[in-house]
Amino acid sequence: MKLFKEVIKNNFKIITFYVVLGIIINFLDLYGITYYQKILDAYQFKTLTLTPLIIYGILLMISTILGYIDNYPEQHVKNRLYFDFKLQALRKMKTIDYQEYQKLGTGKLVQRVEDGATASRDVIIDFWLKILRYLLPTMLFSLLFIYNVRKDLVLFVFLGYIIVIIVSNLILNKLYDLKESILVNQELLNKHLVRGFMELVVFRTNKKYDTEIKITKDRIKNIVDAKVKIKLVHEMFFSIFALIVNLLKVAVLGYAVLKSSLSVGAIVTVIVLLGKAYEPIAIFNVEYVSYKLNKVTVKRYISFLDSKDDSSLETGKQINDLKGKLELKNISFDYNDKKDVIKDLSLQIKENSSVAFVGESGSGKSTIIKLIIGLVKPQKGEVLVDDKKLSDLNLNSYYDYVSYVSQEAPVFDGTLRENLVFDKDIKDKEIEKVINLVCLDKFYQKLEDKLDTELGEKGIKMSGGERQRVALARLFFDDSKIIILDEATSAMDNITEKTVMKNLIENLNEKALIIIAHRLETIKDVDNIFVIQNGEIKEQGKYQELLNKNGYFAKLYKTKNTM
Repeated sequence: MKLFKEVIKNNFKIITFYVVLGIIINFLDLYGITYYQKILDAYQFKTLTLTPLIIYGILLMISTILGYIDNYPEQHVKNRLYFDFKLQALRKMKTIDYQEYQKLGTGKLVQRVEDGATASRDVIIDFWLKILRYLLPTMLFSLLFIYNVRKDLVLFVFLGYIIVIIVSNLILNKLYDLKESILVNQELLNKHLVRGFMELVVFRTNKKYDTEIKITKDRIKNIVDAKVKIKLVHEMFFSIFALIVNLLKVAVLGYAVLKSSLSVGAIVTVIVLLGKAYEPIAIFNVEYVSYKLNKVTVKRYISFLDSKDDSSLETGKQINDLKGKLELKNISFDYNDKKDVIKDLSLQIKENSSVAFVGESGSGKSTIIKLIIGLVKPQKGEVLVDDKKLSDLNLNSYYDYVSYVSQEAPVFDGTLRENLVFDKDIKDKEIEKVINLVCLDKFYQKLEDKLDTELGEKGIKMSGGERQRVALARLFFDDSKIIILDEATSAMDNITEKTVMKNLIENLNEKALIIIAHRLETIKDVDNIFVIQNGEIKEQGKYQELLNKNGYFAKLYKTKNTM
C-alpha cells in the first residue's frame, strides 16, 4: 500500500534498528537457555567450573541491558508512525477536491483520521513488526536449539503446531465476531457522547440529555458484556493452548525417561524451549484477529487518502501579478444531489471596486464565492481572472492574491498582535489605527497588556462580534487584490456593522471587495449589488437604484426590516 510504503520509508532506519535489536534480544534469551543446559550438565557430572557461570551471567546482563535499550526504538516507532499517519491526512487536506471534502463532513473525517492512524500504526507494530522481530525469530531459534539437543524431538513440536492451529481457528472465529460487535457499539457510543458534549444548548433546552444518557448506558452495557465474553474466550484459548503445551512437555519428558538418552540439562532445556516454540503461535492467532479488524479501519482511512484531488492546486500557469478583475461567463453549476444551483450566470467585477451579493438562503450566493475562489468548478462556462481562465491557472499562486473571511472568524491562541499581523513587523501606531477602523477601540482600551494580551484558545475571551472585527482588521495588513467577506459581520450589532463596513469600503478601495451581506443597509456604499434568486441574477445596480425599482431587492429589504 502506498500509505504504508511512504511512512515506512520515512522511518526506515529506526524501524530496521527496532527489528534487528528485537531479533538479537530473542536470540540471546534462547541461547541463554541452552547455555544453562551446559551448566546443569557440568554440575551433574561434577565438571562445573567458574567460566560457564561467568559467561551465563554476562549473557543475562547483555540481554537485560538490550531489553532496556529496546524501549527507545519501541516508543520512537510507536509514536512516530502514529503521528506520521495523521500527517498524511493533513497533507491530503492540502490537495483534496472541495466537493469530496464536503461529502465527508468534519466530524466523520476527524474520527476516520484518528481511527485510521491508530489502526495503521497497530497493523505495522503489533502485527508485521511483531512477526519479524519476535514471533518468527523465537520460533526458528527455538526449533534450531531443540534440533541441536535431539533431532527427533522436532516432530513433537510440529505435531503440536497442527493441534494448536486447529483449536485456535475454532475459538478465534468467535473472538472475531465479538470484537466486531464491540467496534460497532463503540462507534455508536462515541456518536452520542460527542454530540452530547458539543450541543449543550440544544440538548438541554430540548430536554434531550435523559434520552441520550439512556441510549449511552445501553451501548455501554453491550460493550461491557462483549468485552467480558472476549476475556473469557481469550482465557479459554490460552488455557487450551497451555494444556496442549503441558501435555507435549510431559510426552517429551516421558520419551526422554524411556529412552534414557537425555541429560538433566537437555531435558530442562527442551521443556523450556517447547514453551518458547509454541508461544508465537498463540500470540500470532490473537494478533491476527486484531489485524483483520484493523484492516477494515485502515481501508476506510485509505479511501479518504485516495479520494479525488484538485489538480488545479499544483498545475496550471503561475500568477506573478494580479489586478483583481473578475468575470463569470455563462456559468452553470450542479451539486451531485442538487440541480441548477447556478444557471447560465454572467457577471463582471471590476478591479478596485466593491460589490455585494444578496438573496435568500440557498439562492446560490455562497456557491458563486466558491466558484470565484476555485473551490468548485463550473459544469459550463468559465471564471475569468484578469481575462485569463481560472481553470488554466495555478490555484496556489492565485491564493497569494485572495483573502477570504467567513462568519466563523477564526482567532487562534496567541496575543492580539499575533492575531492581527501574524509575524509581520508593523508599528504599534499603525495597528492601533486599524483597531479604530474596525471599532475595536473600546475593547482594546480595556486590555491591560494592550497588543500583547493573550486572547485564549479560539478567542474564548472575546465575543463573536469582536472576533469578526479582529479577522477583518487583518485585511488592512494583507497584500491581496481580491477580498471576499462571507457574512463576516453577522455577529455585530447594526451600528457597529455599518461603521465597520463603511470603513472597509473606503480604505480598501484599491482592491476588489466582494461581500455576501445579511443586513442590506450595510452595503449602501458598494459600487454594485447583485441580487441572486434561484442561481440567477434577478437584479443588479446601486443600493438606492434597486430600492427605487421596487422589485425583488425592495421585497428583500422590506422583509428584513419587518422581521
